[in-house]
Amino acid sequence: MSLPAMDRIFVTSAWLQSIIYGVNCVLFGVCMYAMFHRHKRAHWTIPASCIFHFSIATAHNILSLFYALQGLTNPAIISVPDGSILYFLRITALSMTMSGLYILNVLVLNLLLIWRLYLVWNRNLILAIVMLIVEAVHLAIAIASWAVIIRFGVVFSTTFEALLKACFTLNLALTISLTSGIAYRLWRAGKDVCGLTDHNAYRAAIYTIIECGAIYTSSIVVLCAMNLSGSDVGIMANYVGIQIATLAPLLLIASLSLDLHGENNETLNTMGPIFTQPVQVNITEEIRTYPDDTTDSRPAWKNQRMRSCDDNEKGH
Repeated sequence: MSLPAMDRIFVTSAWLQSIIYGVNCVLFGVCMYAMFHRHKRAHWTIPASCIFHFSIATAHNILSLFYALQGLTNPAIISVPDGSILYFLRITALSMTMSGLYILNVLVLNLLLIWRLYLVWNRNLILAIVMLIVEAVHLAIAIASWAVIIRFGVVFSTTFEALLKACFTLNLALTISLTSGIAYRLWRAGKDVCGLTDHNAYRAAIYTIIECGAIYTSSIVVLCAMNLSGSDVGIMANYVGIQIATLAPLLLIASLSLDLHGENNETLNTMGPIFTQPVQVNITEEIRTYPDDTTDSRPAWKNQRMRSCDDNEKGH
């Protein structure tokens, strides 16, 4: 029985990873420029998350280079017939470290989405706790599958496939729920800002969140299909997946910061059951859809919204 061409599969995945990493380098520079050189008030978690995701992607790319040098140029490996293929099929410290970086990157990405959901839903603690529980279960399953590979040294086992299926299913459900929840809340907030006009101040943010969520969700579906089909490509697919998991948040921040959808995305800085002015979105800031002051009555809310809409019409 012939061995799978894991050396070629690895080279292909490393090539794709390098292309997406190059895109991430550009997006990271754009994000840093938008947050620190355009006088936009960025919440500290946003630049921190950008730096973290980009650092993980960079570390993974460097480890991939060492992995390639070890498997393709080490005389002790290449002197053996099919030595490179056998090396890439083995469970090594480098391969498991790169898998661990992927798990860590996805964990921080999901926590960032949960934080944004918590903010746009008026700091709904119950909703945030539910999502955190789902993420905790997802993380536990991911770590368990990672530990199974280390313990038994086998990738395609019955236990591993069951854990992998549960892990991808939870990650997919969590990503879709968080993205949809944020987009829906922004859509509702846009409707409440100015009910007498057809313009939605959150339209650009909604489009961008959905687009970035679709990119990441598609990568999860592809990774799940490759791994569960038993394809040898699935072993190396995570090398590309970690770069896509970095690309999605960077693209989201860069798009909204530079107003790529043609909307004027300024500060979202309102804080109550009323909107004191037409609310606009900047994902680089701490997003709130309502103010903390809850003393205003509903009629006052309606009057304020009417005045806000009238001011907009006079401005035109």
